Amino acid sequence: MAAAKMARLVEDASRGSVRLKKAPELAARDSGPRVSIITPVFNAARWLPETLETVRAQTLEDWEQIFVDDGSTDGSAALIEAAAARDARFRLLRMTRNSGPSAARNLALGAALGRFVAFLDADDLWLPEKLARAVQWMTAHGYGFIYHDYRHISHDGLHVGALISGPDELNLRTLHTRRGTGCLSVVIDRERIPEFHFPSVPAYLHEDFCAWLRLIQMGHKGHRLAVDLGRYRISSQSRSARKLSAAMESWKIYREASRLPRLRAALWWGQYAWNSFWLHLHARPR
Repeated sequence: MAAAKMARLVEDASRGSVRLKKAPELAARDSGPRVSIITPVFNAARWLPETLETVRAQTLEDWEQIFVDDGSTDGSAALIEAAAARDARFRLLRMTRNSGPSAARNLALGAALGRFVAFLDADDLWLPEKLARAVQWMTAHGYGFIYHDYRHISHDGLHVGALISGPDELNLRTLHTRRGTGCLSVVIDRERIPEFHFPSVPAYLHEDFCAWLRLIQMGHKGHRLAVDLGRYRISSQSRSARKLSAAMESWKIYREASRLPRLRAALWWGQYAWNSFWLHLHARPR
């Protein structure tokens, strides 16, 4: 039965129709991990050993990490299987076909057992206090959606950039004018925000932006934990390196997904573009 259920989840994720757990279901799983870490994987064998170690080093040890292999051909799945054989907190799921990070994350969300969900791409890193600080802060303040400060690192991990800080509160305006809400920094409390998911069939490059937009449109605001807890790796393969296409995609989202009036879209897009330029100039690894 478990295998049949997982097969249905994989097929639903590939089609963009994952059925996610309801909050009462999650609350009833007292024996499950406190945090589920979601990691899509595509040809990340070079980075996985370091990413696995950064999760093992977490001071909050009550977690599961769900890797979703999205059609890798470089041995990524074998590395994860070996890690899972040594530590049952690591889990591996596989997409039936390459479907992109949004579908992979949704598959993991459908299988996740934790109340809190955090997102860590296969080439990024966390500091050891990441999960402990995030969960404690969210619990103390009753927040359902938070993000923290982080820094860029070079592809080889030898160079670190200046601190990247998002706005203190993420609302409609700050989402469209500020930078600094990286997916690696976001944590969601699924008791407060049930059925959170990424766009099922993403029409845009920035599926994480669209996910935060949907939360804000539903009445949720994000809150900044002003602590440096992550490292985002910059490489020629990272989508953040494609500056022109990213800028054009942002404009499309402002007009089509956010449905901003043309003048407001232009003003906010201009601020976002300037902040992107400033971040690239000042926060790049040196």
